[in-house]
Amino acid sequence: MSFLFGGGGGGKEAERARKEEQARQQEIRQGTRRVNNIFDNQFDKPFFREQRRNFIDYANPQLENQYGDAQKELTFSLARGGNLDSSTRGEQVSELQKLYDLNKQKVADDARAYATTARQNVEDARSGLITTLQATGDAQGAANQAISRAGVLSQPPSYNPLTDLFAQFTSGLGTQAALEKANAYSGGQVPVRYNTGLFSPSKSVSVKP
Repeated sequence: MSFLFGGGGGGKEAERARKEEQARQQEIRQGTRRVNNIFDNQFDKPFFREQRRNFIDYANPQLENQYGDAQKELTFSLARGGNLDSSTRGEQVSELQKLYDLNKQKVADDARAYATTARQNVEDARSGLITTLQATGDAQGAANQAISRAGVLSQPPSYNPLTDLFAQFTSGLGTQAALEKANAYSGGQVPVRYNTGLFSPSKSVSVKP
């Protein structure tokens, strides 16, 4: 008889455990929906487009300013060598434009990378919260954490300033002109790998900065 009574008690325990697990799974499902709703409502397609646009708006003015400075430096270098109306100008302007286009593309690529990183951070946070929820079964706790994490993830990232985008080009102008000048006045004794025409002694003029 004790065996029969024991069996009955075990059945009740099993039934209670089954109901508790059902309740736990229901809590997990509810918590998962709440986490997804919090993230989906805040981190939609316009949010990630904004992440891309924010970086472009930050970087493009710096690109344009540095490009303008490089153009002025090129004009000064050409004028100093008397080449403002020569084929040299067209060649150098073309090289500067290529460098500008490369930097413009890099800004666009970096902007997409910021948006991609933002999306990945959101999904990593979502996945982590749901994993924790499955372990704890605490739907309210998961929802509270989701609100907190969403607040952090919605903050704009800090950007590094764009520096020296055209420095190599502009510094190269002076270096190349100096080499060409030395080559010209030494009668070719000072070697120069190639001649761009940045220095032309027959057309050299004096230009005030």
